[in-house]
Amino acid sequence: MVYNSAAELCEGFGYPPVHVKLTIEILDERLGPVTAEAEIAIKPVKSKEYLEVLVEELESEHIFADENGSIYGSFGIDQSIQIYDEVLTTIPFEELIGKEKWKETIEESITVDKLKEQLGKSLNDYPFSDLSGKYKFRKRCTITELQFKECNKTGEGEMLSLFSMPS
Repeated sequence: MVYNSAAELCEGFGYPPVHVKLTIEILDERLGPVTAEAEIAIKPVKSKEYLEVLVEELESEHIFADENGSIYGSFGIDQSIQIYDEVLTTIPFEELIGKEKWKETIEESITVDKLKEQLGKSLNDYPFSDLSGKYKFRKRCTITELQFKECNKTGEGEMLSLFSMPS
């Protein structure tokens, strides 16, 4: 299907959410690898004439680190990472309207490398809080692994190889 106008694109657009599983390394010697799952959505924004690629929901496993008294790692952590409705990137309508291969344009913006980079920026901006909830701080995070998940109607998923990502 070819979209011939912004109105047609907004009315008829449908792209299934992309589910990913992440392994995150947080720069803190008290912590090991942290796993998380995220749902990435692609939605049209008619007023701005672009598609948003956004994290609808990202939740990690629970993270705990005791206060250890050093100046560099003295804040304790007792929380999970939770990111909701954060825009990762946008795709202008003009890159999609009138094009037969619009899906390829979208898929170029949700590759493993691009998602690692974009989600990595969100994770590095994530405000952790200390055990009291009084102080906010950031931790350097790196995504060491990202895999696509295919979800069935019940929400249960299985991992996909990178070469079998849904189109």
